[in-house]
Amino acid sequence: MRVDLQVVSGRDAPQTVSFEARSQHDAVAQAAQLGYSVLASAPSVAWLPRTRIGQRPTGLDIAVFVEQLRDLLKAGLSVVEALETLRRGLEGSAAASVATLERQLREGKSLSEALAGSGSFPALLVALVRASELTSDLPQTLDRFLEHEQRVAEIRHRVASTAIYPLLLVGVGSAVLLFLLFYVMPRFSRVFEGMHGTLPWSARAMVGWGEFLRASGGWWLGGALVLVVAAAAVLATPAARSEAAQRLLQWHPLRIRLRTYFLARWYRATGMLVEGGIPLASALGLANGVLPHALRASGDAVEQGVRQGLSPAEAHARAGMATPVAEQLLRAGERTGDLGAVLSRIAHFHEAEVSRSLERSMRTLEPVVMVLIGLGVGVVVVLMYLPIFELASAIQ
Repeated sequence: MRVDLQVVSGRDAPQTVSFEARSQHDAVAQAAQLGYSVLASAPSVAWLPRTRIGQRPTGLDIAVFVEQLRDLLKAGLSVVEALETLRRGLEGSAAASVATLERQLREGKSLSEALAGSGSFPALLVALVRASELTSDLPQTLDRFLEHEQRVAEIRHRVASTAIYPLLLVGVGSAVLLFLLFYVMPRFSRVFEGMHGTLPWSARAMVGWGEFLRASGGWWLGGALVLVVAAAAVLATPAARSEAAQRLLQWHPLRIRLRTYFLARWYRATGMLVEGGIPLASALGLANGVLPHALRASGDAVEQGVRQGLSPAEAHARAGMATPVAEQLLRAGERTGDLGAVLSRIAHFHEAEVSRSLERSMRTLEPVVMVLIGLGVGVVVVLMYLPIFELASAIQ
């Protein structure tokens, strides 16, 4: 749900910001982590889509925007001058978004306040910018955010490119099989309907299939369409998607791989925030937003453990969010004080594990899918032509 909060930061005037959260309490907690004092909260009148890492405001590509802003800042321009330059190169809603940021900066607000006030920029980017305002290293902070976005995009691309061939096989093979079953075979069966005498078993099977489709095929097709539409409508709700994700995480073949993938994103987001100067407990609170609901409770348990005084390694281990290797790396990071780099390193080997596991699974799945589709199409073709061969043999 989208929640509107009336907040104040320091001695600034009150302002209204929007957060996507499961409840008003969660939205208040997110605002507190960003340094706001909440005066009032209420559900937003107009529903807005959930903001995620890398998601863009309407018409504005966040990754490109952040990259260009970083380059302009490194060239010596101020933030206001950089935004003005970017605005002149944009049009439509993207230009309006940048113009809003520029206007708020000219009114005396900080960049983090302007980004948070828009309600369209990722919370992680807002938190990093807020931390950089204390250390004056905004270009380096934007570099870290872009590196995080690049890592996330790379693993998504790797997953998509590896899975596209098996999915294409399944789609094309299923389409061919359905075409044979529901179009070709019923028409082919009419050849044998007028024949007298004992028909071969394969011909009787085709005739029975054709009669069944003509008698009740429309009802079955309508029922299938209703089920598809109903499933799409149910999955459009956040609660149903959350339940589906939990079911997938409980399915053993996918549970380990999906868990490792989300842990990689979680560790990388946390490491990026810690390297940006944000305390670990606050970084965990922000990074928990990248976890699915099935893992959100464990992420919250890690955050609570750190706030209660547990060491990072112990908090992660108790919540079941660290492998033995990750736990040892966290202990090493506690000794050296370089916890942010350690978290990023843990994310790296989790991503490598996901890539290796995905490649092995797809290499095994591809021949299996090809064999199953070939068998399905072959059985249908044999059923159609076997009666002809049997009748030809009987005539001879």
